[in-house]
Amino acid sequence: MPRRHRRAAPVPELPSGAAASGPAPAWSRLPGVEVRRVIGEKVYRCPGCDHPIRPGLAHLVVVPIDDPDARRHWHTACWRTALRSGRAGG
Repeated sequence: MPRRHRRAAPVPELPSGAAASGPAPAWSRLPGVEVRRVIGEKVYRCPGCDHPIRPGLAHLVVVPIDDPDARRHWHTACWRTALRSGRAGG
């Protein structure tokens, strides 16, 4: 029997009233950096896994307080892993 090809699932849209950004969860905070939860409108590259963060996907932006131009967009799970392993720098 031939296989059925399925289309890729569409990126879900935000429900009305949902915030596109906001405070980061308490576990994600690190001294020396500001962490924000965002939903991006373009593709970013996660420094934790080197994979893209697609538009519309909720993720974290990590901004060093001393160098705001060095901000990085992280998958939430990648940032959690970096914090646990000690690879998250401030």
